[in-house]
Amino acid sequence: MGAIFFLFLLYIVIFLAVKHGINYSYIGQLIKNKYPDDIEAKNTEVSDEEIERELQKQSDKN
Repeated sequence: MGAIFFLFLLYIVIFLAVKHGINYSYIGQLIKNKYPDDIEAKNTEVSDEEIERELQKQSDKN
C-alpha cells in the first residue's frame, strides 16, 4: 500500500515539474505568444445557452 502511494506521489511531482518546465521554457513562451487564441479557446467553457442557440440555428437551416 505504501508503494502505491509513493508511486502516485512521485507521478504528481514529475507531472507538475514537467508542466512547469514546459510553461516557463523559452519554446513554451514562444508557442504561447504565437498561438494565444488556440490556448485560450481550449480553456474556455461553452455555456448551455450558446449550445442551444447553435442548435436552433442548425434546425432553422434544415
